[in-house]
Amino acid sequence: MRALTVREKWLLGLCIGVIFAVANGFAARSVLKVLRGSNSKIQTLRNTLADNEMWLDEAPRAEAREKWLEANMPKMAGNTLGKLQGDLIQSLQDELFNRKLRIDQQSLQEIVNETFYTEVAVRLEVEGAEKAVIDWLTTLQGPDRFQIIKSLELELDNRSRELEPQAECEITIARWYHPETGEAIPAGAVPDPGPPPTPADEAPSSTSTGTTGTSGAPGPEPAGS
Repeated sequence: MRALTVREKWLLGLCIGVIFAVANGFAARSVLKVLRGSNSKIQTLRNTLADNEMWLDEAPRAEAREKWLEANMPKMAGNTLGKLQGDLIQSLQDELFNRKLRIDQQSLQEIVNETFYTEVAVRLEVEGAEKAVIDWLTTLQGPDRFQIIKSLELELDNRSRELEPQAECEITIARWYHPETGEAIPAGAVPDPGPPPTPADEAPSSTSTGTTGTSGAPGPEPAGS
């Protein structure tokens, strides 16, 4: 067997070096892939840990909020959802009557049963003195009332002949109750609350039709939330 020449030795060494480099490249690629997967898992675990720590920090406030809701959210007290819905629209009718505002239309909305509350709602079309309408709107919501404005359309009545500026309002108002077990009464089965009252000492005024837009007001949120 003859000895390798210098050129052949160089070629053999180069071939072995290429094979070694390729093998190391595949090994490094495999290691990096494992490391990337490990980094992703570590980041996921860090995020989970941060979420858990946040919930632990929020636990006292969440417990206090739950106790506040339990103590302050109105209870159904054995009343049917239909009666609660009727009570809501009756209270609104009485308040509007006292403020000398007219109800042009009214309708009962679908009852909503959620995990943490049961909602009854009514829709009203109201018109009257602009200041009286706005003053009434500002009284509808509050943290302790559990009553929200779900939708609102308000516009000025520019065609009215009244000396005082007039306004028209289309509004959907909901009230929340502490959920109770039992079969809910469908909204369609609720009796109609009757015709809206009309103040005897209020002069009729002309109205204009139009829509300025709809805005949903946020629901009441207990203190500490």
